[in-house]
Amino acid sequence: MASILRIKRSDVSGNPAVLAQGELAYSALADNGSNGGDRLYIGMGTETAGNAVNHIIVGGKRYTDMVDAATHLNNVSTLVKRDSNGDFTARNITAALLGNADTATKWLNPRNLQLTGDATATFTGVDGSANISTAITLANTGVVAGTYGSTTQIPTFTVDSKGRITVAGTVNVATTLSIAGTTGTDTVDLLSDTLSVIGGVGVTTAVTNNTITINLPQAVGPTSNVTFNDVTVNGTLNSNDITAANISIDGNASITGNLTVLGTTTTVNSTAVSISDINITLAKDATTAAQAEGAGLTVQGAGATFTYTSGNDRWNLNKDLVVAQVFGALKGNADTTTKWQTSRDLSLTGDATATLSSVDGTANVSAVLTLATVNSNVGAFGNATTVPTVTVNAKGLVTAVTTTAIPTASTTVTGLARFDATNFTVTGGLVEVATIDGGIY
Repeated sequence: MASILRIKRSDVSGNPAVLAQGELAYSALADNGSNGGDRLYIGMGTETAGNAVNHIIVGGKRYTDMVDAATHLNNVSTLVKRDSNGDFTARNITAALLGNADTATKWLNPRNLQLTGDATATFTGVDGSANISTAITLANTGVVAGTYGSTTQIPTFTVDSKGRITVAGTVNVATTLSIAGTTGTDTVDLLSDTLSVIGGVGVTTAVTNNTITINLPQAVGPTSNVTFNDVTVNGTLNSNDITAANISIDGNASITGNLTVLGTTTTVNSTAVSISDINITLAKDATTAAQAEGAGLTVQGAGATFTYTSGNDRWNLNKDLVVAQVFGALKGNADTTTKWQTSRDLSLTGDATATLSSVDGTANVSAVLTLATVNSNVGAFGNATTVPTVTVNAKGLVTAVTTTAIPTASTTVTGLARFDATNFTVTGGLVEVATIDGGIY
């Protein structure tokens, strides 16, 4: 059912004599201006014998009537609202006007306006009644007025951040060029001399369109193919690339640098090969295991191979391996292993215990697993008036169980509660309030 909530109320009195802090009261007594009627009150402040020190008016019919009666006319002691044009109707406005007057034509007192700094100017007798013009004069920067620069002199200037030339001068044009060769030096007068470039033996020169071109009889760049007749080298011949169809060396060949063979097959016909390096790298250019697939050694005639397989990342021998001893961990099945050399007992401890006895791999072994006791208080817990309290460890095991009686509810204790059937109804656990009434004063 619906609940009814009533505040304190009166049809015959205005402000209630007693009003508790936070309590509401409404007076329906017709307002006559002084009887306190048609008002909603709330008690605030310190209470004495249940009465708050302040009875504050927070609303009521008296104030809604004042709003409804408001017009745009200026009536004493009434609210005023705007008319349909958004204006108020007022009889008098008495106030000082501040700001710009719409009818001002000039200043009360004329003023002189001056410009100083990078330029100067003065406006005399300005009052806004007429236009005034005056001459503006740029300030001198100290530069001597005149013309700078000629066929033999170059003008020089210093310019400040405001674009003004603050210093001006000239410097003479250099007319002599110093030149030097492998042997000898000279100077060239740029106004009267002619500079000549002469080629040596086998070298030609040409001048066209202000460009000097020096030519050799054939290209001799780093990548050029150069043809000479017989070449005799008295010292050491250093080269990073000698290209020939065939090179034959009748005697011994000693290579002090690195030897790189770029062909597809390297054949060594010697009967013995000696290598000082302690490591041989196969598949040098491989960047992944798959690119090194098949790298290894092959014994010709016997068909024996020792190669690498990338699929299982292992070395593979296609022949039996005979060794005196093997050191390391072995993986795989041993042909003759059927049991452990010594049988063992396997024990479980901790949250549960069990023992597997005489385990050696010859037969299956089973054992009983027993959980450890963590709670000695066993039985059933909880009823209509008690609540079980359970302690659980991090492994989800109940380590302790007790019960706690449900207390009777009070203003400070949460618990079992009873309700007065006069003011409350309880149906299927649902509590409903019938009426809350503040009373009449």
